[in-house]
Parts: sequence; structure tokens; C-alpha cells
Amino acid sequence: MKRPLLLLALLPLGLWAIFVLPDLLATNPGFWDWRRAIVILSGILALCWMSAGMLLAARPGWLEQRFGGLDKLYRLHKYIGIGSGVLVFSHWMSEWLPKKLAKAGLLAPRVRGPKGPPDVWVDLAKDVGEWAGYILLGMVVIALIRRIPYRWFRLVHKAFGLVFLAGVFHGLMLMPAPFWRQPLGWLTVALAATGVSAALLSLSGRIGRRRQYPARIEALHRHQGQLLEIVCRPLTTWPGHRAGQFLFADFGESGEGAHPFTIASAWQAADGTLTLAVKALGDFTAQLPNLLRSGQMLTLEGPYGQFDFAAQEHVDRSTQPAPQIWVAGGIGITPFLARLDERAANPPAAADTDFFYCTARATTFPDQLEALCRKAGVRLHRRLTEHDGPLDPAEIKACLKPGSSVWFCGPAAWGRALGRQLIGSGLPHTAFHREAFEFR
Repeated sequence: MKRPLLLLALLPLGLWAIFVLPDLLATNPGFWDWRRAIVILSGILALCWMSAGMLLAARPGWLEQRFGGLDKLYRLHKYIGIGSGVLVFSHWMSEWLPKKLAKAGLLAPRVRGPKGPPDVWVDLAKDVGEWAGYILLGMVVIALIRRIPYRWFRLVHKAFGLVFLAGVFHGLMLMPAPFWRQPLGWLTVALAATGVSAALLSLSGRIGRRRQYPARIEALHRHQGQLLEIVCRPLTTWPGHRAGQFLFADFGESGEGAHPFTIASAWQAADGTLTLAVKALGDFTAQLPNLLRSGQMLTLEGPYGQFDFAAQEHVDRSTQPAPQIWVAGGIGITPFLARLDERAANPPAAADTDFFYCTARATTFPDQLEALCRKAGVRLHRRLTEHDGPLDPAEIKACLKPGSSVWFCGPAAWGRALGRQLIGSGLPHTAFHREAFEFR
């Protein structure tokens, strides 16, 4: 995750240092010369980062494969969005603050050369960029405040395409003429063009359209703990999915759009249905039991993600299956249910899998979990945390064997802490898999 962010920062900075900085130093620059250079550089960095963020938002399949799934790609998108906000703020402050300090007499005023004729387009680009910057900073704040409902978060993200186009107009109009003949300018234009294409896809509602399928709700099952099980039947040919993947479901509610849910069942073409398990974790998911009914139409988009148990189930195809440890918290059981379905339908000849499932108290979901684990050849370790206390990482470490991999789905903070503890105890970094199912 760190490498793409470093590349996105160091590549423009390196090109600036090679092709722009020597000319700047040759002029014996003063404060206002450095200030202008910083304004331009921070603006170019902001435009590059926003362009990369727009590209990731378009969900290109080749990038999903490169970053290990859409959940990881969206996590990178989130960090790039935060970084873009910081860069836009830095760009604005480097432009605004020195002028205010000079006006207050705390800095020597800037010596201006002769003023040329007014340029309407340049003046417009300055005004557009200023307002786009204000709006972008507000959008970043809204995106980070989880108490703001998802539908408002979604609308803000949708509007970002327009803000980005305004930022591109501002950045390219004000980019110094010499930059157009240098690699830094070429990189900026190339990234901006890529971002513009993604922004137009977003504004036209075409992102993900090729992976959308109409479906019908076959059955609804309510469980204690505000959990709803939704059985869906795709009405056109569903491409199938692997255990651990997720999809976006649009139930047709105005303003809500599509929400991500992990698929809680294996795909059996003969049956033709798939199951979603939805926990009431927000305003919309809490309302779903009252909004949905059997026979209702919805749109499924996917499948996405690479939380793929089978990818590392064998160290070598000629040997026994490699040992796995699954750890789930609450609704984080959903990807494991799909994998249990797969293995129960086609039990492995030999399997070495321990499954730690933690909930606060006993629940009615999922039904017959113990029997399903036995059929799939999985050792189940149930833990009711209100009665037994939190799961001790030592219990997981005791199950580790040579070649083991650990698969986690549950609260993000717990997953990060568990990963640090297990990797710090000798588990290879590549053997710890965590679904990064956070889209805000």
C-alpha cells in the first residue's frame, strides 16, 4: 500500500528536481520566487493525486487484480483522497498566506514586473480553482465523518467528478508554458487525461455497468441481533463467484444507490441463487427489513474482491492442502460461510483448517454452523465474548503450523492488531489475509 503512494509523490517530485529546480537555482531565487515554485509544485502534485484517485474510482479490472481486490483498491483510493485534500490545502495556503503576511507588514512585499493585458481565461481558471479547492476540502471532511449518512457521502462522491474537472481546468490553464515541453508537464497532462476519462464515466453513471445483473429476492429470513438474510436469484447469467468475494446491491431506494455486501453462499449454477447477510450497522441497513419483500427486484454488480481461500490452500499441488486458520467476528463470518458451502459440496480428501468465530452472545445465525463445519472438515472454535472474554491471540498461535495462512474478517481495528501480533510472532507477512471491507 505504501509503494503506490510513494511513487505518486516521488515521481513528480523527482521530475521537478531534475528538470525545474536547476533553472530555478540559476536565477538566485528569493522568497517570492520560492513561494511561486511551491505553489506550482503543490498544485501539480494535487492534480496528479486527484487524477489517480479518479482512476481508482472507475474500478478498472486490471488495477483490481494488481492491488489484490477492489477492497484494497478502495482503501488506496481513500488514502489518495486524504492526500489530495492535504495537497490542495497546502497549495491554497502557499498562495494565500504569504500575501496576507505581506499585507500585514510581516513580509517584504512582492516586487512585480510590468502587468500585461488581462487574460479572461487565466482569471476564470483562478476563480474556478479557488472555489473547487474550497468544495474539495469540504468533501474530504464529509467523507471522513462516519456519522454523516451514506447517501450524503455517495452524493458528495458523485459530485467530485465535476470538482475534478474544474481542478483540471485550473491546473492546466495556469501551468507555466515551459512545463509543456518537459517530462513533468507530460506526466501531469497524461494523468489529468486519464482522470478526465474516469470522471466522465462517473458522471454518466457508466462505472460498473458491464458487471450489473438484474435479480429478484427469493426469500428473506430475519435473525436475532438485527441480522437479515437475503436470498437472491439473478435473472440473467451470473458469472459465478468465488468464496470471499463481494458485490454491490442496489435495492432501488431513492438516493441510496448500491451498497457493498460480502456474498454468504457458494455459487451453485443448478440452484441459481446467492445469499447476502446484512447486519444493521447504519441507517439504511437498519431499515432494510421493513423496506424489502419477497419478489422485489434489485440490481447486483460484481463479483469483486480477491479474499480467495483457494489461492493459497495448497503450498504445492502435489502435496496435502496447506493448513489454514480462519478468524471471524460477528457479521465477518459471511465469506467463511461461502467457503464452507464450497467445501461441504466437495469435501477435500484431507484438510487442516481451524475456524475461530467470535460473537458477543449466542445467535441464531448461521443455522447449523457446527454441522456445516463438520461436513466441510473444519474445526470450529466458538467464542461468546460477553461470557468467555476476548479471543486470546495465543489460541490462534497454538494452531499455527508450517505453511499456515491466517484469514481474518471482522472489525478493522481488531484485524490490524491481530495481524501485527501474529506477524511479530513469526507468521510471514504474506500469510496474513484481511478483508479491507471499509469504503469510507
